[in-house]
Amino acid sequence: MRISRADTPPAGLEALHVAGLWAVAVAQPLFDLLSRSPEFFVAHDTRPGDLLGLVLLLCLAGPACWSAVLRLGRRLGRRPHALAAGVGVGALAAAVALAAVKQAAGWSTDASFGIAAACGALAGWSYVRSATARLFATCLSPAALVAPAVFLMQPAIAPLLSSSGDAPAPIEGIAFHDPTPPVVVVVFDQFPLVSLLDREGGMDRRLYPNFAALADEATWFRNASAVSGWTESALPAIVTGNYPAPGRLPAASDHPDNLFTLLGSHYRLHVLEPLTELCPETLCASQRPGAGAWLAGVLSDLTVVYLQAVLPAGLSAALPPVTQSWRDFAADNALLGRWNTQRMQDRRATAADYIASIAPAADDRPPLHFMHVLLPHEPWIYLPDGRQHTPRPHIVAAFRDLWSEDAWAVTLDYQRHLLQVQYADALLGALLERLRTVGLYDDALVVVTADHGASLRPGLRFRLPTEENFADVAAVPLFIKRPGQQRGRVTAANVETIDVLPTLAAAIGVRPPWETDGENVLAAGRPQRPSKTMFLNRARDRLHGPGDLGAAIAESVAHKFERFEAGDPARPRLGEYGRIVGMPVADLLSDRLAHFEVVVDDLPALREVDPHADFVPARLIGGIVLRDPQSAVPPLAVAVNGVVAAVTRVYSFSAFGHALPWEVLVDPALFRPGANRVGVFAIRHGADDAAVLQEAPGITSHRRAVNLIAQEVTALRRIESSGFLPAESTALGLFRWTTGVARLSVEIDPQFPPSALAVRILTTGPQKRLRIAVNGCQLFEGPVWGRWIETLPLGACPLDSPTLDIELRSNVHL
Repeated sequence: MRISRADTPPAGLEALHVAGLWAVAVAQPLFDLLSRSPEFFVAHDTRPGDLLGLVLLLCLAGPACWSAVLRLGRRLGRRPHALAAGVGVGALAAAVALAAVKQAAGWSTDASFGIAAACGALAGWSYVRSATARLFATCLSPAALVAPAVFLMQPAIAPLLSSSGDAPAPIEGIAFHDPTPPVVVVVFDQFPLVSLLDREGGMDRRLYPNFAALADEATWFRNASAVSGWTESALPAIVTGNYPAPGRLPAASDHPDNLFTLLGSHYRLHVLEPLTELCPETLCASQRPGAGAWLAGVLSDLTVVYLQAVLPAGLSAALPPVTQSWRDFAADNALLGRWNTQRMQDRRATAADYIASIAPAADDRPPLHFMHVLLPHEPWIYLPDGRQHTPRPHIVAAFRDLWSEDAWAVTLDYQRHLLQVQYADALLGALLERLRTVGLYDDALVVVTADHGASLRPGLRFRLPTEENFADVAAVPLFIKRPGQQRGRVTAANVETIDVLPTLAAAIGVRPPWETDGENVLAAGRPQRPSKTMFLNRARDRLHGPGDLGAAIAESVAHKFERFEAGDPARPRLGEYGRIVGMPVADLLSDRLAHFEVVVDDLPALREVDPHADFVPARLIGGIVLRDPQSAVPPLAVAVNGVVAAVTRVYSFSAFGHALPWEVLVDPALFRPGANRVGVFAIRHGADDAAVLQEAPGITSHRRAVNLIAQEVTALRRIESSGFLPAESTALGLFRWTTGVARLSVEIDPQFPPSALAVRILTTGPQKRLRIAVNGCQLFEGPVWGRWIETLPLGACPLDSPTLDIELRSNVHL
């Protein structure tokens, strides 16, 4: 290619081209997404200076690096410079084309990349050879200024530029009575009222004794409802007394008039607020990471956001979800994503530590104890006593917020939810006992409620409120115990969570200095609302429901009792087969074998059980392999140590890597220390129509490939590792950087040893030297570079020990 001096634009003009093209290809897609999700910045505790610095970094860092490469190319000669210019322009043009093609339905991944590559190659060639193309790049140059300016002027973003000096402060001039009572507010997360109710619509005292005990001493508003199905709107409504409004963030800057600023001038605040920032820093100082850690977290999340925006659906589906949370998208790549780091951390410890930190009054100021506890919100992984029964956080039967029509699959998710509700009841009991211990309970104003509910019925939406599930999502527990109250009261008044703040203020004798949509529901003669309102679509839309949810709640309670014997999650209904649970297998065993084989995932975990440990493998998962693919699969009985522990059936959809999956949750009391026997049987009817069990002729552990660095696999397999950095995620899946020498020690079953080790390596820069060994047996040694994938047979290596010791040794990080 012949390049003349006239083909080379001046360095200054070329820098403008670079900045404009970068703005169009990289900065603008990010700004467009972030302007529609300002909660991202709230979750990252972004200050005005942080936001401006981040915008400058996104707009200038890339162009600065590229301009440096172009300057180097100029020194080396015209051809190197033309090559650098063409490749750079082509890469940015390909990114623009890739994002544009993604909007067109039906394109495959290969076709998308093919079109993007062709567009990039054409754009790069044209920029080098055509003055018209360079003129077009000149016309795009103003985008370097327009894109960030438009972003910062967006209504949702502009408030974030407010000076930190304008942060909300305690409201002065509030007249407090003397003495002023302690205030305790507990907000559970995703807690449908129906979960607590017995068949008659009262508190289920057997399953939830602490909520029942509170109802005996407080006013229970059994017709209370949330105003949104999402925490970012529902929680501000509770602490402000006002309905959600579009464009407002769950932060004190957008809600300066709230419970914390109302009481902050007089009360000593003790606040646990893991997801929102409604308590201003003037009252609740946050522990903010250093500038480097903050920037690293933001850039990590922005990488995921950008890849979601431009990659074809076939690849972006492998990325962590960005719709379930506001931050830490790359922290975990499990199905349906977890909200954020807070929800994936030990929620038990967070709540227990807060409760333990409640102390007697240290000065003359009364305390405000406010706890937003992320329970019983999914992931549903806790037993009633707080132990963890599974490391798998997946909701099996919900797909994109819609429950499957498979009623049994939904029932087993419902079961895990109800077990976690029992644990929430135990936490409430611990809180009330702590308040009594430190001498606060009797004189305190205690409010216990939830931000929103959820629906757990087949075929309906899970979190999105609709006419069909309105009561499930809207109806929430609400208990208010006034200072000195000892006798319970139940009211069916139409109450919404916006009424919590006005009622609380009236109970302690103060008047909010702002207008509230809510009212004091304890006031005599209060007019009743004719209907209920829920806000959705970021508070842009409203859905109205009946003012009395009693009939709809009763219908949902009836559904719960159809699914569970006596409403007990330990006894899910599966026809008449539940009667054999608890019986010895020997009393039911037939001399005929079942016509299928069984796979039980994670059998090794059942061979070394500590029944009293924090984790007990009570959730058993597996699959069925039919000898005759045309035959039907009967109901199944799962036994632990010779006793029928549960009955189940296969799902109507594939799951857990099985075409015919099954699962059960068994009583941990059936486990014994050490090795445990698990059996799976077909349930048949005998001559007298009594149930008989046909034993599966073979039970094996799951032989599928498992990712040995995934969190759930690490927990289940008791994998010991060294030389790895924390897990991250990209379009290629979960990965961990090594520090040069990385080791994994994996428990295996010598009777069913693995057949191969699959290794996927991604390197940057020049080739690296890699050695892979298993139990001292070398599998590979040689150079690797780029994306290196290899499956290495293990047949020649000794696998007769109970562990597989894997070593990956390289001369640098990879």
